[in-house]
Amino acid sequence: MCRTFLFILFFTGSLLTAYAQVTVHIAPSTRLPKDSIRTHKLLHSFEAFLSLKEKPNRENSYISPSHLLATSALLDELKHIEKSRRFEQDAFYHCYVNNIILIDATTYLLQFSYVGTHKETPVLRAVFSLLAEEQPDRFYFYSPLVSNTALWKTKKHESYTYHYQNEAVLEEAMAYTAQAKAYDQILNSDTQTPTTLYCAKNFNEVLRLMGIDYKADYNGYRYNTVTATENGHHLVIDGYLAATDRSFDPHDLWHSRARRVFPADRIHKAVDEGCAFLFGGSWGYSWEEILQKFKTFIAITPNPDWLALYKEGRDFGDETKKPLRVDYMINALLVQKIKKEEGFPAVVPLLNCGKKKEAYFPALKKATGITKKNFNTRISALIAPIQ
Repeated sequence: MCRTFLFILFFTGSLLTAYAQVTVHIAPSTRLPKDSIRTHKLLHSFEAFLSLKEKPNRENSYISPSHLLATSALLDELKHIEKSRRFEQDAFYHCYVNNIILIDATTYLLQFSYVGTHKETPVLRAVFSLLAEEQPDRFYFYSPLVSNTALWKTKKHESYTYHYQNEAVLEEAMAYTAQAKAYDQILNSDTQTPTTLYCAKNFNEVLRLMGIDYKADYNGYRYNTVTATENGHHLVIDGYLAATDRSFDPHDLWHSRARRVFPADRIHKAVDEGCAFLFGGSWGYSWEEILQKFKTFIAITPNPDWLALYKEGRDFGDETKKPLRVDYMINALLVQKIKKEEGFPAVVPLLNCGKKKEAYFPALKKATGITKKNFNTRISALIAPIQ
């Protein structure tokens, strides 16, 4: 083992000229395959794979072409993995190969981690698993997503391919995609993009399926979703839909669909929340239920100063930890009116006016003629029909 290990180090060191930005370390406990030439080829290819990870994923010539989409999602998690904001270093974490397992005649499982050291204490950033397929000239790497879900059920419907473990999950997933399609139609987004959807129980399962055994960035995350798009095909590895204690939230789904169309740094929060109120409700309330709560608030609020209430973000809800803000509600009513009279494209400049609060009123004036000076009068007129 010692001779093999030294042999690998010799050849790995020789690769640094070609791939100067990447150094792969062999953890002392790693049992390397007995075939040292094959092992060198595997490590050579792995270093080359990592040397290209900051480029667009489709340009990485060491990704298995038939697994590009799933591997793209995994590779996104590897970008800038060496950097540490906490320790303010661009190369704080280093790559260590921890395990190499022969799966079949031409395929290996490669497990590796990124570890840094602070005051002689190791700091673990992440642990990954990749499959490596041998070809005559190199090894090609790919996410274990497909092999990890080989026994799952599959169904194709319209532009979606669903991967799931039971029929109840499929029903939830199809409701989710129907709502997503409805939002895409409002947003004038392409509703025919081929999409592969994996329905996991939680975010930990999402990560495990795609080849992330651990990543410190996601400590404490119970529910989340990973996405990727390559060659006009969209991948969603969802950590909500198969959960037994919750269903998807139409409110949150609006936000995610809007961010597929518009840059996140241009979306104005109060308008975006207003759209989510109108199209998807909030906190489990439907739009009609929110509207009724707002009517109750109006009834007990004599002569409201709508501008002051808007700036304050007053909560008109009646349940603890389920706030319903006046500024979101006013924007929901404005969006409803603009969409009805001019169509949703007329809403877009207001929605995309930027994150800063001061950007809102100039955009509102341009879209509706409403200013701070006439705000109370115009909003009172907007609200009058629902009282």
